[in-house]
Amino acid sequence: MFSQSRIRSILAVIVLVALVMALTATVGAQEDTRGILRALKGSSSAASNLDPMTNMEGPTKQFVNGQLTRSDMGATFVVPALAESWETETGQVWTFRLRQGLTFHDGSDFTSADALYSLRRVIDPATGSGIADRLAAIDEANMTAPDDYTIVIPLHQVTVNFPDLLAHHRIVMIPEGSGDTIAQTGIGIGPFRVVTSNPVGVTVLEAFDDYWEGPPGLAGIELYHISESGAVAQALLTDQLDYVGIGSISAENFALFEGNDDFTFLVQPSGGWSALVMDTTVAPFDDLRVRQAFKLVMDRQEILEVVYAGQGDIACDTSVWKNDPFYHELDCPRDVERARELLAEAGYPDGLDIVLTMADVYPPFPALAVAFQEQAADAGIRVEINQVPPDTYYSDVPGNFPFYLDWWGQRRAGPGLLELFSCDSGQNWTRWCNEEFDQLLEDASAELDFDTRVELYAQAQIIASQEAGWLNPVFFTAIDVFNSRVKGVTRNFTEYVHLFYIEED
Repeated sequence: MFSQSRIRSILAVIVLVALVMALTATVGAQEDTRGILRALKGSSSAASNLDPMTNMEGPTKQFVNGQLTRSDMGATFVVPALAESWETETGQVWTFRLRQGLTFHDGSDFTSADALYSLRRVIDPATGSGIADRLAAIDEANMTAPDDYTIVIPLHQVTVNFPDLLAHHRIVMIPEGSGDTIAQTGIGIGPFRVVTSNPVGVTVLEAFDDYWEGPPGLAGIELYHISESGAVAQALLTDQLDYVGIGSISAENFALFEGNDDFTFLVQPSGGWSALVMDTTVAPFDDLRVRQAFKLVMDRQEILEVVYAGQGDIACDTSVWKNDPFYHELDCPRDVERARELLAEAGYPDGLDIVLTMADVYPPFPALAVAFQEQAADAGIRVEINQVPPDTYYSDVPGNFPFYLDWWGQRRAGPGLLELFSCDSGQNWTRWCNEEFDQLLEDASAELDFDTRVELYAQAQIIASQEAGWLNPVFFTAIDVFNSRVKGVTRNFTEYVHLFYIEED
């Protein structure tokens, strides 16, 4: 828990930084009448840098950078971005036409040479990008640029959803040859550019008025790192923050803002989720029966009501949510007796002891950990909650602990299943590997018939739900809370922040 003195310390830092930034912005330059958005930084750690393909903090990487393709405003479909169009005759060779007249933050022109360089850097194992697997289908050696604004990308196999695979916030465009310095410069092509970066403090961005969609509605953005989730609501209430995005305010704190005209809610269904992660390569989670027992002890309806105040939909341990065209409805009822039987078959007739690691980095985490602890006890699973410091959680915990909590934003079916469940994915923290599952994904990506693809993705979801190491009980409703001065807010906050503006009182 956080103390009132700790909250006051955090707010004091915010006030001090805001004053310094305000003074700096008006010295030696004409005052920009557009507003400054003060937003929550979200996941970040001291190890973050400005390399968007590996370790740039979120959401800075989305505000500063740009992709060839991106999600629409509803975060549901893929639409053109830096590539204005694409075409393919077979699904195996793709031609992308790039927008002309675009510049990076350093003033250099964006051309096909930059696009090919950027894609190759993501693919290069030396880069260490966790999403390189999304581009595994590319026949890199045979990529070409017929002219300054066209790239041709051949693939090793037919991939009908290839533009969808490119719509990831780490598959961004950077200047050709900038790989050795990008972690320090952060030069991008997005609506804002980096002024100063402090992963565990304040990151300051300023408007890039040469942005291809026009000057942003904001003069800049200040992104604040607040490690204790309980302090976030207080920062918003005391006018130290303007905007708090999805999942950053706990359900019990919503009442603090309801009926207050100073604040606005944006409430929409989403495919975001908090998960309990089981490393399937270590005991006891290397035994499928144990994983299935952990799935069976969860009372998902209770978690939805207690942890999320009823705001969401039941999930059955996959990443595909109800509004996705490839969503397959699954049933995952609680069955404590069957869970006990499975544990006994796995060699745990008296139950087992397990440590669940978490930090108060997202409001649902503490309540979700306690809810699972209480539910698991009914089957003889004795859960010890190991709460660690939030500032280093995302640099120290994922991939290094056998059982912990994690948070994921909405993903479309194909890319999401590939990123989180496939054998070779750098983001598959559960390390679960099923060759039949991977083959289903490969077959689906190559299938031209929509109905057949639906069936292939359905089979993949069934296998993942029954066997994989993710415990995802709920797709939470996306609730953004922001000061009513903030206008132009869209569902897809991170990719359309250039539409935001501040309406002064």
